[in-house]
Amino acid sequence: YAESVVAAGGDIHGRLGPVKEFLAFLKKKGFSDHSLSAHVKIPRASMKAAAAAKSAFETIDMTESGLHAIKSELADLKGQRFEIVEAIRIAAADKDFRENAPLDAAREDQGKAEARIRELEETVRRAVVVDPKKQSARAGARVGAAVVLHDIDSGKNVTYTLVDSMEADPAAGKISVASPVGAAITGRSEGQEVQVQTPKGTRHYRIGSVKF
Repeated sequence: YAESVVAAGGDIHGRLGPVKEFLAFLKKKGFSDHSLSAHVKIPRASMKAAAAAKSAFETIDMTESGLHAIKSELADLKGQRFEIVEAIRIAAADKDFRENAPLDAAREDQGKAEARIRELEETVRRAVVVDPKKQSARAGARVGAAVVLHDIDSGKNVTYTLVDSMEADPAAGKISVASPVGAAITGRSEGQEVQVQTPKGTRHYRIGSVKF
């Protein structure tokens, strides 16, 4: 079965993963004398494709202000398309393409802009605005929460707002839930203590308050 799936173009739908896990379960429970899961080979490309397909259906929790900022950036980039195309047209007027630095620069700008546009469009498509009125601090810190942390080592307090990585701005006190501190406090409640690994060593924090 595994060979037929791979031969048909790979396992882009992730069908072989559950099969592999089931065979491993049989060995673990003693229903099989051999580890049959080792014979199920999942191509690395298929694993990446399956992960990409899964992430395409996952939503992204965002604050209303964060989503607004992303939509504004997206509109600005789309508005720059004409200027970039015009820059390419002017640069291309120089028929010597071998050493046309302006043309190369314009094309590079176009590539970066279009890549960013696709990224922002995908974020907007998957974004779900977190409604602060429907959140409860008892459920723990998550996107949209303003969290006061007490640094046990220094005795100082610091306030962070948890956001998605797309709207993170450490200078403004907005940290990503994927950052070391953000990941450590996500899902935690008031009064709980957490440890965070930093380049300077382990930091110890106590969550003072969680507000939405």
